[in-house]
Amino acid sequence: MHKVLSLLVFSLFLIEEIFHQRLGKAGRLSSVPADCDVLKNNFDRYDLLRLLELLFLGLLLSTPAGNPASGHGQLSMILVGLQIARLFGRRVLSRWSVLGILQALEMIILLTIILIPIKISADGYPLSPIPLLALIGGVMSGILVTIVIAFSISYGMKLFSRESGNLYETFPPLADSESWAFKFSRFSLYTGTAGVTGLFLLLGLSLLPVLFSISLILQFTGVLLCRKDTYCGHHPRAHILWGISFLILYFLAVSGITTVNPAL
Repeated sequence: MHKVLSLLVFSLFLIEEIFHQRLGKAGRLSSVPADCDVLKNNFDRYDLLRLLELLFLGLLLSTPAGNPASGHGQLSMILVGLQIARLFGRRVLSRWSVLGILQALEMIILLTIILIPIKISADGYPLSPIPLLALIGGVMSGILVTIVIAFSISYGMKLFSRESGNLYETFPPLADSESWAFKFSRFSLYTGTAGVTGLFLLLGLSLLPVLFSISLILQFTGVLLCRKDTYCGHHPRAHILWGISFLILYFLAVSGITTVNPAL
């Protein structure tokens, strides 16, 4: 059932992208929304699609793939958080391109859920403070780090695009992308610290908390780099560190290492 729901959401993502492409080719979708589009626009068909996507992602949590003790369940929870961010993000962000990158990352996570076999335990997840601390901290950190990498990808696309090309104008200025990435990375430090603390209390000195700690340290180092003044006004190395941090978290979920034995 989880594959059917995942495919439905994936199809809705494709439909949404087709609408965007058609509006873009017709010249009716600006890469930089006006103030009325960002803050005052009422419910539209894109909101309807995103709500349907959110509904099916919520239903995904009721399937075996939504078991929070498994990597699939944690990815499903991250998907719900990212979809909520994308639903309301257009009223905050100044460019549609970043929301498109976030949608592409959601599609990658959906394909992961569809293609990789589920590893779950027959028992339920323990509703005690320490596992919940590790779970909530880890999931929230995953959501924030994924948003960070969306802005970092936007930063990279702008950095390596030709100034005369259309792609250059599609993405936000380098300083803007970095500013948003810095904010979300800073927030992820708090949730990541909570998650790492819970994991060490739950599992001790093992592979999962150690790798999660490395990801957290990379986020922290990126934040520190962004605090330093540079001649160019932005910090490419910070985005590289944030990218590696994201890949570590993604590997942890995909490999099944985050699947927790309820007996612990």
